Amino acid sequence: MKGFAKAMKRTPHLMSSRVGLAAKSSDPQFDSLQQRFASLEKYAEKLLKDSATFRDAVKNMLLSGSDFGRHFDLLFHPMGAEYDLERRHPQAAHTITNISAYLTHMEELKDTLTPEIELIESRVVGPANDFLAVLKAIRKNITKRDHKLVDFDRHNNAYSKLRDKKEKTLKDEQALFKVEQDYETAAADYEYYNNALKEELPKFFEMAQRFMTPLFYSFYYMQLNVFYLTLERLQSFTEGKYDISETSLNTVEDHYLSQLTDAAERLDALSIRKPVGPSARILAANRSSSSTASLAGGRAAGGGLAAGAPSRSGTLNRQMSTSSSTVSSPASASRASMGAAAAAAPPPSYSPASPGSTTAAASSAAAGKRPPPPPPLKPKPGMAPKDYVVALYDYTATAEGDLSFKAGDRIAVTERTASTEDWWTGELNGQKGVFPGNYVRDE
Repeated sequence: MKGFAKAMKRTPHLMSSRVGLAAKSSDPQFDSLQQRFASLEKYAEKLLKDSATFRDAVKNMLLSGSDFGRHFDLLFHPMGAEYDLERRHPQAAHTITNISAYLTHMEELKDTLTPEIELIESRVVGPANDFLAVLKAIRKNITKRDHKLVDFDRHNNAYSKLRDKKEKTLKDEQALFKVEQDYETAAADYEYYNNALKEELPKFFEMAQRFMTPLFYSFYYMQLNVFYLTLERLQSFTEGKYDISETSLNTVEDHYLSQLTDAAERLDALSIRKPVGPSARILAANRSSSSTASLAGGRAAGGGLAAGAPSRSGTLNRQMSTSSSTVSSPASASRASMGAAAAAAPPPSYSPASPGSTTAAASSAAAGKRPPPPPPLKPKPGMAPKDYVVALYDYTATAEGDLSFKAGDRIAVTERTASTEDWWTGELNGQKGVFPGNYVRDE
C-alpha cells in the first residue's frame, strides 16, 4: 500500500512532464551507463536461453538416436515364425546385420556425453542464472533511483513555484518551510542513488567482462567436445560397414535415391492405401450389378423403348405379333413371357381366359371339396393397399408426363388396365407419370 500511495503522488507530475508543463531533470552520464546496462541484461538473458537450448538439444539428440536404433531393431526383428530374414530379404540384409551394432554405439555415446551435459549445466547454465540474479538486484536499484528522480523533480517544481511567488501570504510562508524541507530530502536521496550507480556501474561492467570471457570459452569447448565425441563414435560404427569418404551432399543424395529403386511406386500401387467407400454403397453396387446381369438380355439398345412398346393410343406396336397370337394356354403364355425377358422383347399381350376353362376349373374344385379361402384382410380406413411392379427394361421419358426408370426399379402403380399393351400410371422417387405396361412385371 505504501508503494501504491507513492505512485499516486508521482502520477500528476509524470503526466505534466510528458506534456511539457513541468521541468524534468536528466543526467547524461547516468543515461549512457543505463543503456549499456540494458544491453548487458539483454545478452545475458540470450546467453542463458541459448546455453539451455543447446543442453536440451544434446539430450534430445541422444534420446532420438537411441530410439531410432531401437525402433529399427524392432522392425527388423523376427516376428512369429519368421526365420533367416537376411536371405529372405536380401535388399535389407545390410541393415539387418548392422542395426544392433548401431544401437550399441548410440547407447555408448549416450553414456559418454552425459558428463558433458552435466558440465554445461554446472559451468554455463548455472553461472548464467547467478549472473542474471545480480543483474536483477542492480536493476531494482536503478528503478529506485528513477523514482527518486521523479520525487526530486516534483518537490523541486513545487519549491521553485512557491519560492518565486512575488506576494506571499502567511500561509505561503509556512508552507514554504515544509516544501523546502521535502525538496532537500528528495535531493539527498536522489543524489545518493545517482552518484552510487555512476560510481559503481563502470566497476561492475569490468567485473562482468571478466566473468563472461571464461564462460564463453567454456561453452565453446563444451560444444566442440560434444561434436568430436559424437563424430568419433559414429565413425567407429561405420568402419567396415559404410563408405564415408565421399562428403558431397549431391553424391550422398544420388546414392540414397538409387537404393530406393521402385519401392515408392509399388507402395503407391497398393489398394489398401486407397480409401474404401461406405459398406452400404458397396452392397448397393453389388445388388445393382447382379440385377443388371440377370436382365442384360432384356434391355433395349440405346435406353429407348424396347421392341413391341405400346403406342400412345394404347395399342401395342409389336414385332412378334404372329408369335403372340398363337399363345392359347397358360403354359405357353408363361414360356412366352420368359422368352421375352431374355430376348429384349415385351411380354405377350393380355388374353382373357375362355369360359370353358373357367367351368372346368370350378368343377375340379367342387370335386375336390376344398374349403373356400379366407376372405382378404380389409385395409385400414384411408390407406389403400399399394400395387408394386418391377421394371424389366430401362425407360427414358420421350414426352412430358412420362415416368423414367431403370431396370430393377420398384414402381408403385396408381392406375393400371387389364392389358399390358396400355400405358399405366405409377410413382417412383416422388415422381409421378405414365409408362408402358409391357416394360414391367408384377412384384
